[in-house]
Amino acid sequence: MHEFKGAIFDMDGTLLDSMPVWDRLSQRFLGKYGVTVTDEDYTAIEGTTQLQGAQYFIDKYPFLPFDAEGLVRGLDELIEARYAAIAKPKDGVRPFLDGLRARGVKMAIATLTARHHAEKALRDRDMLDYFAFMLTIEDVGVSKRRPDIYLRAADKLGLAPADCIVFEDAPYAGETAKNAGFRVCGMAEPAYAAGERVLRAASDFFVERSFDELAGKLS
Repeated sequence: MHEFKGAIFDMDGTLLDSMPVWDRLSQRFLGKYGVTVTDEDYTAIEGTTQLQGAQYFIDKYPFLPFDAEGLVRGLDELIEARYAAIAKPKDGVRPFLDGLRARGVKMAIATLTARHHAEKALRDRDMLDYFAFMLTIEDVGVSKRRPDIYLRAADKLGLAPADCIVFEDAPYAGETAKNAGFRVCGMAEPAYAAGERVLRAASDFFVERSFDELAGKLS
């Protein structure tokens, strides 16, 4: 048996089957303006806020016909449309969250997605009320290659890292949480298939397809 008091969840690819929302998102929007977004560009904007990422593209491609705020607005419209069309709750997630709530486990969200998108995505799927609070990239200002977002979440829950499980699909994020003293539940995600071995190595538990697989393992 593995007793724990807190659960900290990533959102995209963990609570929601929503990673395709972000697939080449910048390219989908900027391509019509003659921009080819490179892997180098995606690496450069990883872990930035929406505005910081937009400013990166404005600085690199000064011929774009809008400023950073205009780019954010355009991307926001695309993101909202793609969430509405694509995102759905992960298999078994609602019964799992119901079970944690019934046991009195404190739950929070730690996501790099902008707050207005994350809150809307979860509210539209009747999932937001499970969580005591949400922390986003806008709150911490650094990516999950540093443990700040997890440590702050644990602190707000009033718990030590060792008393919490972090649920993550990104291999680097799972490693970060594990190295910071949290237990980790890894979530299989096709977008991160190349690094799945890394995530499995960092995970105390691992979900292949459905949260139902955790029945009896976290009690």
